[in-house]
Amino acid sequence: MKTPLALTIFNLLPILAASFGPANTRAQEKPADGELTQDTYEIWRDHVLPRSWELKFQKIEWRTSFWEAVCEAQEKDMPILLWTMNGHPLCNT
Repeated sequence: MKTPLALTIFNLLPILAASFGPANTRAQEKPADGELTQDTYEIWRDHVLPRSWELKFQKIEWRTSFWEAVCEAQEKDMPILLWTMNGHPLCNT
């Protein structure tokens, strides 16, 4: 089955938009020699500090108890995101 060109372009638009997102709008300047000196301190500081858009996850009111999240989600009629991984997400191991 052939996909119309308009549909293919429509499906690619979100990918193209994401490639020009916040991560790529501000080039990270990095000293050419890679050495930390008095002159390169500000460049390195700006290079390693997180951007405001990288910290947006901190505004989410995460729950550490699944059962409390279930009760709250039922009260507010909201979905739950269950994050599972190897290790504790809050580094409490």
